[in-house]
Amino acid sequence: MGSSSERGSDCNKKSSTPSMDTRPQTSKGSAVKNEAAIDHVKCPAEGNKVLQEELNNLNKRKKWSRCAKPKKRKWSERKQECEDESLVKKEAKNVSSDQPSLPRIPLRSLVDVEMKLVYGDEQNIALQFMKSQASSDSQLVCQATEIGSQSGSNLSLLPQIDKWLQVAVQDASSYYKQKKYVIAASRFTRALELCSKGPVLETPFEADYEDVSKVAGFIESKLVICYLRMKRPDLALNHSHRSIHLNPVDYQHHLRQATVFRLLARYSEAARSAMIADYMYWLSGGSEQHISKLIKLYWQAMLEEAITKANAFSVMYTPCNVKPTADGIEKPKNIFRKQHPTYTAYVFTDPAVVHCLPQTTNWGLPVSQQYMITLGFKKQEDGSFLEKLLTRKCPTFIGSKAPFCPLTTEETERSIETLGKRILPVLDFIKCTKLAGGFCAGSGIMEKLLYAGYLCRLQRVKEQSQVINQALAELAVIPYLQDISQKEAELLHALMADTMDTLEGNRTDKERVWNKMQTVGLIEDLIYQSEDVFLRNKELRTARKQKAKVKRTQSVKSQPSVENAQHSQDVSKMAAGTLIHPPPDSRDNKGLSSN
Repeated sequence: MGSSSERGSDCNKKSSTPSMDTRPQTSKGSAVKNEAAIDHVKCPAEGNKVLQEELNNLNKRKKWSRCAKPKKRKWSERKQECEDESLVKKEAKNVSSDQPSLPRIPLRSLVDVEMKLVYGDEQNIALQFMKSQASSDSQLVCQATEIGSQSGSNLSLLPQIDKWLQVAVQDASSYYKQKKYVIAASRFTRALELCSKGPVLETPFEADYEDVSKVAGFIESKLVICYLRMKRPDLALNHSHRSIHLNPVDYQHHLRQATVFRLLARYSEAARSAMIADYMYWLSGGSEQHISKLIKLYWQAMLEEAITKANAFSVMYTPCNVKPTADGIEKPKNIFRKQHPTYTAYVFTDPAVVHCLPQTTNWGLPVSQQYMITLGFKKQEDGSFLEKLLTRKCPTFIGSKAPFCPLTTEETERSIETLGKRILPVLDFIKCTKLAGGFCAGSGIMEKLLYAGYLCRLQRVKEQSQVINQALAELAVIPYLQDISQKEAELLHALMADTMDTLEGNRTDKERVWNKMQTVGLIEDLIYQSEDVFLRNKELRTARKQKAKVKRTQSVKSQPSVENAQHSQDVSKMAAGTLIHPPPDSRDNKGLSSN
């Protein structure tokens, strides 16, 4: 994978206009190197004219060659012309798509990682039964010798199992070695049935839950490998979830889950599984650096693929090791708007500095480089729900006309569409670089369980089973990823119990935990809506009062002028009356009377 400057020069060679660097940058404005963050490279839209001219020239050259007499050309010349034409067409397609093209890790490298860490050695992938020299008890040792020879921590030492289960597992292993994966899968399924119906260990009354879970998880992982060999990742998905639920510490279970997600084109979830696999390898005492590098390579490839395939949003990671201020949050937003003008309808920056990238992560260090994530969306409605993560204790992302009434079929379908295609993909992407994702509302787990409930209402049982198994696996891993309080432990226990009851089809009168939290979220939404209505009405009342007060003031000021006008009018009328009818003279009246 070349550096960013090399990719920029290649793009300049292909088109006559300079390439625009839209890589994620730090808050200082400088481009983050490929070793520290994810590179974004876009070709400019102005190159369309140049590419069109090159295509026209090629077409003219073809037309002229048809009219002229054919000349003998060397094979190298014909090959060069075909390569030029394909190169121009490919670049024209890249320019018109306006999508970020990341420096992808070759598929062959990913396949090599899977062959070394997921499948192991073909000849010795089967179970090997051998007696421990340090103990008199027979023990089952599951060893992938290609990895086990490199790291002793990859040996899964299991307790003594029942003899009939041992025969079933050996039978399945023999078919696997013969590459008869269909028969091997059926034999492993039969062995799994023996685990659920009969004794797993030789001493069933003294068996420990963890020992039984390790044996069952081991068989589940072998089923995952069989279905992957059969090119059926859809069948392997549930088994990968169950193997993690039964034994969440085994890093290979998480890496197999990442492989299944990759084959299903669910790259965000594959990136998170690879990140957890790398952390579990370190947590379980793995010290081989080359194995950790292979897992980080897989994590980086899945993260780059997730960014490339995302059409509704784009992302930028800003290095930050302290909690940012308001200005520190606004600055990455401004940088993002300059770098990604297409994704500025809604920009969200998570103030929690908890994200890590595979290029700079070292779990052994007390303090590793952390990042702040900024997401930009093409449409505002696709990302506006993220604000609830910061302002609500129990955020809910599904609204209805009657919040506390059962959903209709149309509302259920609309809720499935909103959760499955708009909300869950964004939450899964945020978690692929966030180790301690939590399990409260807004973490993605509650939303998956609600999504499973909506699928159950529409009788989509297969999809519901996959979602519940995935949520159960995520819940089982949480205690290993973060510290939890006593209250959180009680909530986690209640969630796992309700999830198991739902998976087994146990109908109880007790309401599920996630439904209770959704009810709390709906009440919280109702309170916020009532508060908004009250504040809006208060503003309107204040505005009306202010307007009425202004009118009264104007009327009071205009009233004296009206009175003065009325007084002057009365005075003028009185003056006019005296001129028309003068009063009689008393002296004249006396004179007349004397006469």
